[in-house]
Parts: sequence; C-alpha cells; structure tokens
Amino acid sequence: MRTLVTGATGFVGRYLVQHLEAQGHQCRCLVRSRHRAEAMPTLAHAELIEGDVTDPTSLSGMADGVDYVFHLAAEGHVSAVSQAAYQRFQQVNVQGAQNVVEACAGTGISKLVHFSSTAAMGLIYAPLVDETTPCQPATPYQRSKRQGETVVLAAARNKDVPVVIVRPCMVIGAGGHGAFRKFVRLMARGLFPKVGRGPNLTPVIHVQDAVHGAMLAAERGIPGEIYLLVGGSYPMDEIRRLVVAALGTSPPYLYLPTWLAFAGAWAVETLACKTGRVPMVTRRNIASTVADRVFSIEKAKRQLGFTPQVSLAEATRETVAWYQTQGIL
Repeated sequence: MRTLVTGATGFVGRYLVQHLEAQGHQCRCLVRSRHRAEAMPTLAHAELIEGDVTDPTSLSGMADGVDYVFHLAAEGHVSAVSQAAYQRFQQVNVQGAQNVVEACAGTGISKLVHFSSTAAMGLIYAPLVDETTPCQPATPYQRSKRQGETVVLAAARNKDVPVVIVRPCMVIGAGGHGAFRKFVRLMARGLFPKVGRGPNLTPVIHVQDAVHGAMLAAERGIPGEIYLLVGGSYPMDEIRRLVVAALGTSPPYLYLPTWLAFAGAWAVETLACKTGRVPMVTRRNIASTVADRVFSIEKAKRQLGFTPQVSLAEATRETVAWYQTQGIL
C-alpha cells in the first residue's frame, strides 16, 4: 500500500509514518522543508516531497499513485489570540484542508483520513457527547477546526473524494507537547490547584491509540463519516496522582473554589492583554477544567473495531519520563 502523509514531521505524524512503515507500507510525506525532514530519523525511509498546504500549486501530483492519504498538517497553537494567529488558523486549518482534498480529486485514492480534533466541538455541557452532538466551537482554533471539517466534507462531495474524519482528544506520549505538558509543568511546581468539587473528567488518548484509530478509519471508515477517538475520560485527581508518581515528587495540591479560579484567570487575561503576551491561563481554560467532558467511542468501536490499548498509567509514565529526559519541565 502506498500512502501520503501531510504533517509527517509533527508529533502524531511521526508515529503514523513509523507505524505505516512497520506494517510494510510505502510512505510519501509532504513536508515544507526537505532539509529539516531529512534530518529526522523517523522519515529516513520515506519519499519526501516539498509543498505547503496553503499553496495549491505546490500540491499538484502529490497523491498520484497513492492508495491512502492521511492529512495531519495543521496550525495547532491553540492559545494564540492575535489577529495574525487567527488568519494562520484559517489559512492552514480551513483553506489548507480544502486544498488537500482538491489535490486528491481524480487520483483514484481509496480513502483520505482528515485529522480534526474534539476541539472542533467546543466545550459542551452534556453528560455524554458523541458524533451527533451539535458542535459549539468558540475560540479561533476551535472554529477553524470545525470549519476545516465542513469544507473538507463539502469538497469531498463536489470532487468525489472518499473522506473520513477522525476527532482525537488530547494526545499524549513521548515526543508530545501541548496542553498535557503545561499540566505536568504546573503540577511539578505545585501550581496546579484542584478547582471546584467535581471530578473534572478530562479526555486523553495515547498517540499509539490515535494512530491505530486512524489506520482503522482508513481501512473501514465510511466516507463522509466522523469518528471520535478517545482513550478515556479521567478525573483530574487521578491524572495528577499519576503525574506526581511519575515525577517522584510530592508538590502541594491546594483547593481553589471555582469562582476564585475564574477571578484569577480574569486577572491574568487582563494583564496579558495590557502587556501583549499570551495569558498562562484563561477563563476558558478554567471552564474546560471544571467541566466533565465524556466522549462516546461507541461508533468507532462498532464501525471501525476501535478499542484503546494503552492505559492512562502507562501513557502518563511514558510521557513524563520523556519530558524529564528532554529537560523541558
């Protein structure tokens, strides 16, 4: 099987390429810098082609002779709030996604798997969320991910391209950064309080499970469908306990009433606005923390045969150990 991967130099993309090659598949990777990509061991055996999803002319012929396409290239600085960042979200996550689908039109590919995110759904206050739950994206990043889904599905219908969308939640594992790294750094310093009295259920998936789900989506996914990929939703107390155990420390864990956490976040946002810096925490961060976010993967189980394999304990130990070896805590 010949595959094309965009975003192959990213966290999940590197694991996907490794998995594909381990299964004996040939990988072609769209990269913005061949020089940078050639220096990455995970891409040593891949065919590299230079291109940028925001430049349609650079994508011509990229999917020729390819069986499956995995589109992971995205702008992921989720806390960015500037106008420039908003424009970049639109260029990459929306227009770039549409450009990829259009570049695949007429090539005869068997499936295009578009990586979205549960962020596309926004923050939903419901006991259980599935693919039928109406999306409520609010931030520039969330809106761009949802708009990306919309234009991808529209382009797929117009161009007759078989597209499947996967929505992984927060992905962790060795090599990952993002929100989980911020959690761990704050927990290590005793600066991550328990907010409110609820369990603060937080969805997490290990990168290997996310890759496995994407592979299943390519093989068994129904064109035009969306699949949630989640390892589980865990109480923040449990996540912190595992993180602290992996760190081998005992930092303080203070309780903070929800109203006080919101007030503190408002103060941080106000100061950041005056100084032109990205706030370390926002009221939306607090809202996301105190909400119990539980996603159903019944559709992925039923139609794809997806079942998460990596436990939260194993995923946490691996991720924290990698942070420590990299000296980034």
